[in-house]
Amino acid sequence: MKESLLQLKTQAVEMWQRMSRVQKIVIVGSAVILFGVLVLLTRGASKPDYGVLFTIKDNQEAGRIVEKLKEKKIQHQVVENGSDGGVTIMVPTKDITTMRLELASENIPTGGVVGFESLENASFGETDTDRRTRYLRALQGELTRTIEGMAEVDAARVHIVQPEPSLFIDEQKNATAAVVLKLKPYKSLEEGQIRGLIKLVTNSVEGLKSENVTIVDMAGNILSEDLSDDEETRGRRLTITQQELRKELQKEIQRDIQTMMEKMFGIGKAVVRVQLSLDFDKIQQKKHELGENVPVSTHKISEENRSTDNANPTGVPGTDSNIPGYVTQDETATSESTRDEAIVNYEISTFDEVLEKAPGSIKRLSVAVVVDKELDARVKKDVEELVKSATGFQADRGDQISVAGMLFNTEYQDRINKEIADAQKRKQMMIFGGIALLALLLIGGILTNALIKWRKRREAERQLQAELAAAVEDELLVTPVPINDIEELIETSENNEEVEEVNPEEAESERIKGYLEKAAKENPGDVAQLLKAWLAEE
Repeated sequence: MKESLLQLKTQAVEMWQRMSRVQKIVIVGSAVILFGVLVLLTRGASKPDYGVLFTIKDNQEAGRIVEKLKEKKIQHQVVENGSDGGVTIMVPTKDITTMRLELASENIPTGGVVGFESLENASFGETDTDRRTRYLRALQGELTRTIEGMAEVDAARVHIVQPEPSLFIDEQKNATAAVVLKLKPYKSLEEGQIRGLIKLVTNSVEGLKSENVTIVDMAGNILSEDLSDDEETRGRRLTITQQELRKELQKEIQRDIQTMMEKMFGIGKAVVRVQLSLDFDKIQQKKHELGENVPVSTHKISEENRSTDNANPTGVPGTDSNIPGYVTQDETATSESTRDEAIVNYEISTFDEVLEKAPGSIKRLSVAVVVDKELDARVKKDVEELVKSATGFQADRGDQISVAGMLFNTEYQDRINKEIADAQKRKQMMIFGGIALLALLLIGGILTNALIKWRKRREAERQLQAELAAAVEDELLVTPVPINDIEELIETSENNEEVEEVNPEEAESERIKGYLEKAAKENPGDVAQLLKAWLAEE
């Protein structure tokens, strides 16, 4: 058994020594990695599997949870959350559900703030001031929880200042509130959401007005500053809005004309500038027109009077008939009269029209177009007409269109383009130089390798010749090629028209060739080993 172990050890040592350096490094590295994996698996099997119990952003709340876990003797780990703030409390997976139920029964966690649950336990001998303070703290906590429920809010803090009530109304101070928000990354609050927060806080605190609520983010920006309802702030915001509307409309008209000019003259061959003057006055016009007379009612009166003759005339009563010598005349004729009257009431028809002009209409438009070429009168006129049609030109409101053709100064642009082209050329030269250097190195390596192999082959040939020469001297090989071969070569040469003398070097070469053939026949194993070594060097 001992001899087998020694033999195995010897074989292992020999195998290790025969290995190359790369093989040794691979074996050692694999062994180290395998050992590390085994250590990690052993440690993982011996430790409990931890899971997340709570992720708390308030350190005070996290401290309360850790104290409870220590009291209950539960293994736990506390991991920082990095840039997000807060910590993550982890316990063994088997204890997660149990601990959450037990902590929830004790109202833990509360989200880092105290809410109305603090009002459930009133202490004996508590004064009104203590009660108001506790209520104010609970109200702040409830508002904090509500605000943190918004999707854009990561954390919030509410501060409420409610002064003591005064017996005199003129000395009573107003309540104030401040809300500090930590928004989530790449999130922001819209104006309507900020107004909603202000409404939430004002309706939750007695006597609090909207102008006394301040909303601030973690960077110190006052989010509620532009939401004030005073006249000055509204006017300033309205002016800013009007300027933004004017700039946006200018950009739109300028972009439309610029696109049209670039289609005609090429990209970068035209410059367009637009200046607008907008009318933001709200005008209401009333128009009252009178129409024709229209009869409304008619009232007609018809009257007729008649009188007849007297059949038994008598004296006229009175003194005239009783005075002697006075003659009276007896009237017996009849009289008749008729009267027609008509009253017509007329009413004049009226037409009332109310015209309200919306603000934001264009008061005056000015457009300047410059083209990078000389323009003749016809082309300039055509361009001007196109711009008028595209912009809704109105001469009665004072609009102006100016078109000019002149060569642009491209000196700066040409210099920049030249610098860019030079940089590109240098970059290409560096790339080509690197490729050429790499090619030279590759060719040099190939040539060097070929030279080394050629030298090795020459050295092997010299060594083989030396060994053959030594074998000849030691008479290990048979006698050289018979002289008959040389005589046949001479006889063949004599038969030719020109007789050449036998070269000693060729005779030596033929002699060596004969030695090799003879050696291959008699000692094939040695020759094969020699050729194998030669091919391996190749």
